[in-house]
Amino acid sequence: MNTLFNGLVKASLACSLAVLLAACGGSERPGTAASNTQPSSTPASPYLSDAGSSSSSTTVPDAGLTADALAKAETEALRVDPSMPLEALPTGGIASKQSYASGVIARKAAAVGIPAYRFYNSSTGAHFYTNNILEADSLLANFSSAFRLEGAAFWVAGSMSSGLSPVHRFIGVRSGVHFYTISEAERASLQAASSQYRYEGVAYYASQVAGEGLVPLYRFYVPSKGFHFYTTSESERASIQANLSAVYRFEGIAYYVLDSGSQAPAPDLGQTSQSVSARLEATRLSGPAPLAVQFDAAGTTSSLAGQHPFHQVRYSFNFGDERGQIWPISGLPKNVQTGGPLAAHVFDQPGTYQVRVRATDLAGGYSERSVSVEVLDPNALYAGTGTICVSAAGNFSDCPAGASRVTTMPSSATFNGRRVLLRRGETFGSIEIGHGSQNVQVGAFGTGAKPRVGNILVGAIGPSSSAFPRDITFMDLNILQRFEQFVTMSRLLLYRNTFEVPTGESVVAQINLASALQYVVEHHTLAPSQYYQPRELFVVENQLRGSTANPHLNMAGEGSRFVIMGNDMGTAQQHTVRLWRMNKGFIAHNALRGRSSDGIRHALKIHSGGLGAYDDNYGISGSTWASRQIVIANNRLGDATDNNSFTGGAAPQNNGPDSREGLEDVVLENNVFHRGPNTNTEFILMGRRMSSRGNTRADGGVPNINQFGNSYQLLPSDWVGPFYLQ
Repeated sequence: MNTLFNGLVKASLACSLAVLLAACGGSERPGTAASNTQPSSTPASPYLSDAGSSSSSTTVPDAGLTADALAKAETEALRVDPSMPLEALPTGGIASKQSYASGVIARKAAAVGIPAYRFYNSSTGAHFYTNNILEADSLLANFSSAFRLEGAAFWVAGSMSSGLSPVHRFIGVRSGVHFYTISEAERASLQAASSQYRYEGVAYYASQVAGEGLVPLYRFYVPSKGFHFYTTSESERASIQANLSAVYRFEGIAYYVLDSGSQAPAPDLGQTSQSVSARLEATRLSGPAPLAVQFDAAGTTSSLAGQHPFHQVRYSFNFGDERGQIWPISGLPKNVQTGGPLAAHVFDQPGTYQVRVRATDLAGGYSERSVSVEVLDPNALYAGTGTICVSAAGNFSDCPAGASRVTTMPSSATFNGRRVLLRRGETFGSIEIGHGSQNVQVGAFGTGAKPRVGNILVGAIGPSSSAFPRDITFMDLNILQRFEQFVTMSRLLLYRNTFEVPTGESVVAQINLASALQYVVEHHTLAPSQYYQPRELFVVENQLRGSTANPHLNMAGEGSRFVIMGNDMGTAQQHTVRLWRMNKGFIAHNALRGRSSDGIRHALKIHSGGLGAYDDNYGISGSTWASRQIVIANNRLGDATDNNSFTGGAAPQNNGPDSREGLEDVVLENNVFHRGPNTNTEFILMGRRMSSRGNTRADGGVPNINQFGNSYQLLPSDWVGPFYLQ
């Protein structure tokens, strides 16, 4: 709920009590609660106090501009080609009318749906609206004697979603009355000509076009006092028009908001819940930028009967890193994540960040937890000769002061504990990070195209000790062949790299994590207890394209605290992404496009090693553990060129004799599926406690998400269901 600027919140909370008491409504009270209550039967005085008197400015909001904007948007929607993917729309663009009418726009927006709360001032009859939790909580804490929370008035999108438009918020300088408009013309008119309205920014996002899952927000104006009133309640609108039309002038529809019937209950702002208790863990609390951290609220508990916290509690993460950044594929903000209990973030800038999660249960109760993450400056950590700049051409422009400068790639041992920066626009050989290496960053310096490297190899196929590679980052590189991590490691970040189609030798996967772990444990001298499972693996914002001849897979791997986020992958001989085993996995905001050589593969395939429990120590859990606690969210899955029949699956890999593979606690939510010419099934979900919610098809159809006829022969019955399907 960070759509309001921090300055807006501070400014609102800094308003004097006198202004607040007179703001956002009138004494002739339209209704006693939010969107679904009956109007007051005994209205109070129809006038505000002097603090709410009308402005002397001649420029006031113009409902005609809003009506014109909505009419133009409806016309434009009819002209938009229904086959246009939502991802192709410009930010704030109008989608096809079919996308609105089918409910696709509303279902996609529901992934970022948040309530707008309505307060009533018993002293003045004023109403105050806000979708900002901090603003609402502060109002209750500081002015609870004057303001009474009436509930969630309506639901909106807290961040941009396809087919929606920004709603702008103004405050009356003299009256303290807030005004909201979706019309860009009305916004521009007030900003340009009115000294009595101060622009506060974008409050939230709504639709200019009617559609399934959207409801009109009605707008009233009191000319004598200069304030507006908003409601989605048909009965409240009708009552005002019938009984208060002399005071409240009906101005029509302001815009369309989300149907509250499709939303989870709004949080009860008055007090935290006694039924839900949030927990929050982070994979690390400090380290140099870019710092990748997974956040885990799966330990949250709930006392509500029949509610499973992993599946039926809604989690809203805020990473405290608001810089206006969005995920290119999903169009959602990077600073927040809403849905399942796992999330992740990459902190690019040094500083201290407060990360918060709010867990909201089915009864509307909530609980919050926060952690502090300290991000260190890599220029300080790798100062002086801790950084090595490499340029075969001897061009060291923009190399950090004091860094070592060399013209050939350093030896494997030299990388340990250092930052190595390769000159942009140049081509280098392969990079090898040796066994025992830690605290390594490999990146780029200068301007131009990403530096090109052949292979990147991490670790040893025959490790001599349990000092496996740790805390290794590769970023902003153009990788010509593959990245391979042979056995195990912890804290890997692959960030903003581009992978070319491999040439020459056959490549198993362009990204291959723990490719030889089981083989090495079984055939090498170290005891199994000397190995740990690969963990804290982050593959973020990389671009991979293969061919149907090479590689076999775009990406393959296994591990725990495993994050795949913001990548664009597609085209391989077999699967786009294949995960042999995954524990606490977060797969989000990716485009996994599919397309294979034989048409029997998947864009995303997750299975497991068996039914065993997971342990970080390989000697305890081996390779037979089940995949557990995975959130798959906000991805684009499949493509128009995907020739496979199944887009993806989190299930045993086959329904034959090798099907004794358990998966449990998987959430598939708010993904957009794109069908190819052969697609008949979007996703197979098979395991224990599996959820599917908010998933859509780009063509407006209903995704086919099923259990493959429950035909897995060796899967025990207690590893099947329940399924939470929405």
